[in-house]
Amino acid sequence: MRCFLAFELPNELKEKLNGLKSNFNFKGIKLVETENLHITVKFLGDIDDKTLEKVINSDLSINKVFSEIKGIGTFPNSEYVKVIWVGSTNLQKTMSNIDNKLFNLGFKKEKTYEPHITIGRVKYLENDLKENLREIINKNSYVDFGKIEINSISLMKSILTPNGPKYEVIKKW
Repeated sequence: MRCFLAFELPNELKEKLNGLKSNFNFKGIKLVETENLHITVKFLGDIDDKTLEKVINSDLSINKVFSEIKGIGTFPNSEYVKVIWVGSTNLQKTMSNIDNKLFNLGFKKEKTYEPHITIGRVKYLENDLKENLREIINKNSYVDFGKIEINSISLMKSILTPNGPKYEVIKKW
């Protein structure tokens, strides 16, 4: 089963993010569906039932934390854009704690933690649109959606379909 851990987002924030996403309605960019917006804590990949049970039975509860949702960026860099994201602050320590707990279950440790909300994936972009994309990213680089409270983490199942992924909550701590 394909799984990941995530911080779910309040609907109010998802709606605000939709406004930003509309700027990136380019041919070749796949925008993330509103219901799929989240902050990924850790991608677990395809895990078997035994590993899934270990994760479910683990204590992955977190302390309440406030995170500012602000700034826009790209992966891997601004010259070669594959992912467009909005930043999320103050989550590295929480993500590191979760990563340590999962390491004890046999998962690899992350090298870095870059908390973010993916809003779009660039499949391809015609040359004349690349500069437009850069301008929109620069124009919105300081966008600020305010603070959110994060007090739970969710184990999500990812079901790949021809119309894009569908996410299902398996467990929430």
